Amino acid sequence: MRNSRAIFVLFTGLLIFFASCQDQKTYADRLKDEARAIDRFILQENIDVLEKFPADSIFRDNQYYRDAATGVYYHIVDYGDTDLKMTLGEEVYIRFEGLSYFMTADTITFSNTDPNGSPHPQTLIYRGPVNPSTSSYYETPGWIVPVPLIGHKAVVKMIVPFDMGSSYDRSQYQPTYYDRVEYRFGNQY
Repeated sequence: MRNSRAIFVLFTGLLIFFASCQDQKTYADRLKDEARAIDRFILQENIDVLEKFPADSIFRDNQYYRDAATGVYYHIVDYGDTDLKMTLGEEVYIRFEGLSYFMTADTITFSNTDPNGSPHPQTLIYRGPVNPSTSSYYETPGWIVPVPLIGHKAVVKMIVPFDMGSSYDRSQYQPTYYDRVEYRFGNQY
């Protein structure tokens, strides 16, 4: 009787252990989920993905360039003052609107331009173009991807995979969409 009870408890414990292991998603699973969510978002928003940057540097409506190295999609709305380029060690101030987490059912959009929300821009120190293997020195590395092409007061729309997003985005495995990201360079702010 004792042995059968011990075997039953052991068997039940093993079942619970293996059942809980099945609920855990691997990183590869999360990447697949993200790819499907981004594809759905692109289809839903009727976005035309460009594999090559526009030769004339002009984005047509709903055209987004996908950066092959980072997976970040962006649409440059306004190049800003391209005579004023970002230099290494300079501060870049970022304001955004229309931040949404489209992989969830959450319909709330976020902004740091609302005085009732966060009246301060995000501040980054520019350390050069983003290299996916060393991008951890930026809070949101995806924001830096278009910087070498733009100038002071540029405006960009972006789809940012979670591994190029904020620490929150990375921890929650959530890609993001930004309807407007504005860049102001430190020496001009």
